[in-house]
Amino acid sequence: MIHRRDFVLGSLAGFAVFALLREAQAAVTADSRISARRWILRQDELARGLAAATLKPLEWHDAVNALAAEVDIAELGSELRRSRLSHANTPFGHDPKKRYVTFLEENGAPVHLAYGAALFSFDKDSVITPHAHKHMASAHLVIDGKVRIRTFDRVADEDGALLIHPARDEVAEPGHAAAMTTLKDNVHWFAARSATAMTFDVIVDGLDAGTERYVIQPVDPLGGEQLSDGSIRAPLLSFDESSKRYSAAL
Repeated sequence: MIHRRDFVLGSLAGFAVFALLREAQAAVTADSRISARRWILRQDELARGLAAATLKPLEWHDAVNALAAEVDIAELGSELRRSRLSHANTPFGHDPKKRYVTFLEENGAPVHLAYGAALFSFDKDSVITPHAHKHMASAHLVIDGKVRIRTFDRVADEDGALLIHPARDEVAEPGHAAAMTTLKDNVHWFAARSATAMTFDVIVDGLDAGTERYVIQPVDPLGGEQLSDGSIRAPLLSFDESSKRYSAAL
């Protein structure tokens, strides 16, 4: 549960999203963007549809990626500035710093959403090592700096390994999003490509009744067996092994 905390802008070193991010705003015309508050609520509509199975996972995947082009990043920054932020656990290994986000109504009451929201603050050495997911979907919007994003489709589960196929490899700047579902881009890997960077993440978990709310499975695409069709037989790793094997320089 997210606890009430006072948010002081100065405590977020490198939170440059609160300045005008001209590159992101130049990507779309002003009249094509929606308000940040409407964008936050549209994410809620999509999350509820996914959780209720009235929206297929691939439909959700494509819809949240498309939403990235519709939000005014600077206005979203203003919403984040007046939200409540709660620190997650101390970062493990090279993980970026994570903060949970609770958006607020005009009267200060929390906005109840069907998704979890979080900020990930990267420094130049931060990396979210390659990992797969079960029972959840997520979308990751770059709001500051540059992040190299690599994704893989999950093809099959094997004993001690996952069969995966490379999907995307790009350096993302503000306004770019990368979504993940069981069927598409299930494995992802994020590494900072600037002195600081930040992503705003939307997480929908508990999607499969009678199971854990989510499962995270570190994998080793670089150490995997390259197959003739371009797929990789990637060994499953422990979190310790994953942190040692992968670094921001990769």
